[in-house]
Amino acid sequence: MEKKDNIMKNDKVKSLVESNLYNFTLGEEYGQRAVGDKIEAECANIFKNLYPNEYVDPSSKKSTDDFSLENDNHKKLLDVKSHWVQTDGNGFSMPNLISIKKLRKLLEDNTKCLSYILVDYVRRGDDVIVGDVHVPYVWELDWSILHIQNLGWGQLQIKDANKELVFTDMGKEKWFQKFKLEAKKYYKKHLTKIEKELKNWG
Repeated sequence: MEKKDNIMKNDKVKSLVESNLYNFTLGEEYGQRAVGDKIEAECANIFKNLYPNEYVDPSSKKSTDDFSLENDNHKKLLDVKSHWVQTDGNGFSMPNLISIKKLRKLLEDNTKCLSYILVDYVRRGDDVIVGDVHVPYVWELDWSILHIQNLGWGQLQIKDANKELVFTDMGKEKWFQKFKLEAKKYYKKHLTKIEKELKNWG
């Protein structure tokens, strides 16, 4: 489903982030959102500075991507997600990944692909220490760690960011088929709830 192109591969994205995303200082009064915004901005700046001809800012605040790389009429959307790793196992749960309605349209478009830059970090006082970095395509996230949350038309979400991520090599086409089955199950379950509630209104 995905055409061959000259767009930057995920392993190179991962290598560049690991080589250029540095530890930083941010007062403890600043919460996880501020740390996440900082990591997101730093990741974007890496590619904006190193690959200005391929770098594309998001079209709006509601865009799927935090930034994109474009080459040969192919667009690689990159969404940065950070996770605060805490020794007590609590920490910030991974936020929603993407609306399933948007994802379906994206997976049907052979000129675009979506990858996540997943960055772990720990806090030591005011110091933010960057940890593991993973850069998978959305279809490399195994379904054992995913679910569809009841929000809007449905949001794809990682079940528990505090557990180890699981990846799959099933490929885009098979993952897409599984995604469509999961979406249909979600909508049928939601429809059953609505029909049940409608009966209460006479």
